[in-house]
Amino acid sequence: MRKHKHLLSTLLIAAVFSACGMFNRGKKTSVDYLNEGYVKAFVTEYRVDGCTFMLQLEGEGQKRLEPDGLQPEFEHDSMRVWLKYQPEERMSICMAGQTIKVIDIKKRDD
Repeated sequence: MRKHKHLLSTLLIAAVFSACGMFNRGKKTSVDYLNEGYVKAFVTEYRVDGCTFMLQLEGEGQKRLEPDGLQPEFEHDSMRVWLKYQPEERMSICMAGQTIKVIDIKKRDD
């Protein structure tokens, strides 16, 4: 009788874990971009003297950044993005912000 109770308990626990796994399938796992080193920014159209698109940090100062290039899917004015970048010393075309190398960029949904 004890063996049956132990087996039944084990099967019940396995069923609960299996059901939880089924409910989590298809759900996107949320990434904490701030803890991953990203900053909040948005794309700005800046068509002056050969410039096309720049990035602008959100928050205090709203610093402008001149990226080393953006992928076409990010060339939309006012698009909110998560940005991971590295300052870069190079000749500036726009002369309107800090030159940067884009390490990674993701579209923001918030």
